[in-house]
Amino acid sequence: MLLKASFVDHFDRQFRTLDGIYPVTSDAAWSYGDPVVKGVWQWTYHVLETIDFYMGEQVEFESGKQFGVDWEETEAPDIPTQGEMKAYQDLVKQKTSSILKNKSEADFGGKETVFTWTGDIYAGRLMYLLRHTQQHVGDINQVLRLVKCDTLTWH
Repeated sequence: MLLKASFVDHFDRQFRTLDGIYPVTSDAAWSYGDPVVKGVWQWTYHVLETIDFYMGEQVEFESGKQFGVDWEETEAPDIPTQGEMKAYQDLVKQKTSSILKNKSEADFGGKETVFTWTGDIYAGRLMYLLRHTQQHVGDINQVLRLVKCDTLTWH
């Protein structure tokens, strides 16, 4: 159970890193955004939607469905609150954990048939997703520095 245990562990670490967003982000920092630099809420929403999407088994996904707002919209009038985003994050975390724990060890080395651009095997999809999240954790930290907030701890 080496691959399974490793992926369960690293996705848990990823969510612990994301949990750090809420305590360090002021309301002003949460709503920050301009046409060039996306804000914390935008990167957080994008990361969570992407995890939600890639943990599924369908290529179709309606972006913005959770809150009725496009994460790329810099002047959205009704952005989700930190509490709403954290609740969505908790749902995505539970879904991810359940999916990973219900896979067999062999599933991780099985052929990737849905998101074929992420690699040849299911583990490739998961690595793609972890790398995507890590890239945007960097973006979140950049914004947090810009607005004079503490940055996230990497787990």
